[in-house]
Amino acid sequence: MTLTSAPVLQTPTPVGERTFRRPRRDRRVWLYVIPVVAVFLFVFVGPLFYTAWTALHETNYYQIGEFSGLSSFSNLFADPDLLGQIGTTLVFSLGALVIALPAGLLSAIVLNNLHRFKRTVRSLFLLPWLMSQATAGTIWLWFLNPNFGPASAITKALGFGPTDVFSTPSAALVAVTLITAWWSYPQAMLLFLGALQTIPVELRESLTMDGGGIWRGFVSITLPYLRNTIVSVVVVLLMLYVQMITIILVTTRGGPLGATETLSMRVYNQTFNDFDLSGASATALLLFAINALLTLVAIRFRRKEAL
Repeated sequence: MTLTSAPVLQTPTPVGERTFRRPRRDRRVWLYVIPVVAVFLFVFVGPLFYTAWTALHETNYYQIGEFSGLSSFSNLFADPDLLGQIGTTLVFSLGALVIALPAGLLSAIVLNNLHRFKRTVRSLFLLPWLMSQATAGTIWLWFLNPNFGPASAITKALGFGPTDVFSTPSAALVAVTLITAWWSYPQAMLLFLGALQTIPVELRESLTMDGGGIWRGFVSITLPYLRNTIVSVVVVLLMLYVQMITIILVTTRGGPLGATETLSMRVYNQTFNDFDLSGASATALLLFAINALLTLVAIRFRRKEAL
């Protein structure tokens, strides 16, 4: 007598329910994650914690001593020169931004609409940015030299006397701001040029058929498409200007009378002239806070635009 087992009845899966399977973990992913995390910790997190640790301790030249708490920060905010240096940093950064941003946008529009000699003109526009900051500062320091600079030769021929711009506080700040804007505007130009090339050609063609001119196309098409790019360029340039030191160091070294001593130049002077590593670390953390604030403001603004 043969016994047959009863068939197993399978309950049907209810409609709308899905069966999820746990994905297999691929260990090869860690081969890509671990190097990135290691570089991030070594380049960013490690120096940041070391700077904070240094700011909380007494320093003798470059040797870290006993724990001093927040004394370096109290000395920083009690310094009567701090407000002037913050103001110089803001004037320098915003002044260079006001010049470099429209110059980069205008250069990008010219290159985007140029059909002949485009590579040559683009190379000429990129020439300042191809130089290092030290080279750019040295060239302008020679050009504006009151004794043998070409600018002095031109002004003397016109009857205005030599160009001694780096000896007057206000003129030195204006000169450093203009040099920085001249060196950095190609960076804004490249970002704007990449964004301009994403604008659909059909929009410009339809605007031309409707009788729209250049100004209407700029206001109705170009600016709306470049809105997020403008925010990104503003943040990138401001972060660059806040930390700018080489051009100032080559041309004025923070003078005359501290007129061009920004916060980044204060960090340099505290580190290499005063050997106050604790105070320099406190100032560096203040710079980091300013950069983080600018980034958060930009992210918040972009989210509002996305909504």
